[in-house]
Amino acid sequence: MQTVFRLILAAAAAATATAASVPAQASAFTGGTITAIAPDDALNIRKWPSTASKIIDAYPLNAPISLTGRCKDITTNVSFRIDGYGSASWKYAQMKKAYVWCQVMTDDAELGWARGKYIWPE
Repeated sequence: MQTVFRLILAAAAAATATAASVPAQASAFTGGTITAIAPDDALNIRKWPSTASKIIDAYPLNAPISLTGRCKDITTNVSFRIDGYGSASWKYAQMKKAYVWCQVMTDDAELGWARGKYIWPE
């Protein structure tokens, strides 16, 4: 019985050591600001990354918005992250490409999607 207990302790210690050596993940959310829309317009936040998807919220020009860090090119179905290293200009260059949508969280804590070219990342 003591041998089994020692094996369990050794396995737990190894798992803890491995977990401690894994680098920390990026923040869950990145700040952004609504940009590149007319002053009297609003950026629609949609349930899914498609102009045919249900609108769940809308944000005016210069409003702050939370990005999850996940963006997706809907023509290739390739997802990528913008919450890691890189300047805001580099991130925006990735986000403003045609057919790129970025996942956001609304003020009501609902996940949705918006065209990346209308959000300036911080």
